[in-house]
Amino acid sequence: MNFQVGNPGIEALGLTGHRTTEQSQPSGGGDITFSEVTVSLSSEPTPPPFSHDLTAKSIFAEPEAARDLVALLAARECPELWGWTPMRLVAGSAVTADLERHPPQAEGHRDLVWELARGDHDADRMLLHLEFQSQRDANMSERMFLYALRMSPSLRGLEVCGVVVNTGVDRFGEWRSPVQAVAGVHRYGFRTGALLEIHDHAVPGLPGGTHALLPDNLAAGFVALARVQAEMARGQRTAVALVLPVLRELVLPRALGTAPSLRRALGAWFKTRFDGLLADQPDLRAALRRITYIEEAEAVMYTFGQYVEDEKKDAEARGMAEGEARGKKEILLAFIRQVWGDAEADRCARELNAAALDDLPDIAGLLADQAAGRRPRLGPNGRTETSA
Repeated sequence: MNFQVGNPGIEALGLTGHRTTEQSQPSGGGDITFSEVTVSLSSEPTPPPFSHDLTAKSIFAEPEAARDLVALLAARECPELWGWTPMRLVAGSAVTADLERHPPQAEGHRDLVWELARGDHDADRMLLHLEFQSQRDANMSERMFLYALRMSPSLRGLEVCGVVVNTGVDRFGEWRSPVQAVAGVHRYGFRTGALLEIHDHAVPGLPGGTHALLPDNLAAGFVALARVQAEMARGQRTAVALVLPVLRELVLPRALGTAPSLRRALGAWFKTRFDGLLADQPDLRAALRRITYIEEAEAVMYTFGQYVEDEKKDAEARGMAEGEARGKKEILLAFIRQVWGDAEADRCARELNAAALDDLPDIAGLLADQAAGRRPRLGPNGRTETSA
């Protein structure tokens, strides 16, 4: 591989506009309230804070990004998703109530759930449950099972495909998913759960990864940028040079034709994640924080790339000049040592080491000193003194 109308969002994902319908049922330590959220327009301002995992969820709460993610998963991690299409976003926040504590309600982790339909069969539906993780979680199997168990009663007749998306520095490992070997029976076992592991996917310029990313797919571009972020978080700062190629070849060609809400979500995720990775670049961080849409990131990273390239060229030029000066000083000292001896060479060495390239004498001046019977005296601007 070479480096080559949206959902208005929901408040549960850090975006604006929602209404809820709630149903409760008894549960041992209190009531469990299930919230099924549908989308509506709102004039409320968008809450300002974003977390890394929350901004990732806001991307895939958009229909276009969700379709690309289903296609990416169907290509390898979840072949059973082939032919399925996201139809409706379901907010599955689980809220527990306990009147003996304050506050009396507590909301569990917020995952992302899409209702999928297969082909033209409107009655053939299932749920895609997405959990975005930036670090390992030993309780993931239990979390995924309980989340599905506490789903809204109106959704319990649908089967659930749970997928963990790991965007962390380290590999996530394994989680276990319940499965029935024979439909209709009461017994069930456990198998390895579906995992989208960014480190499994190959990105040009980065080590590891054996699976090619899909072309023209926003989820693939997301995975590629997440891999670059992981390498930078490991201390591989040179990986920042890959950000612009990934943007130009894997993200922007697909993103530019999408809804503004999706491009805004991509911009929020991009600046939130890279802000923490570029702590030693205050000017770049300030520019990143002004990004609203993902396409604005291209100009910022291009400017930064030019800065890095200029710094590299300046360093190379300085290295060449220093190398030239060092070579000339060695030649001059060898000549002085041969004509005037070690003591004179040691005396001149201190002056020569402190002199810039343009201030070094030339051999002709030293030959004149030798012919006149003078000691080599290093004068201003690279000339030897004429006095004895």
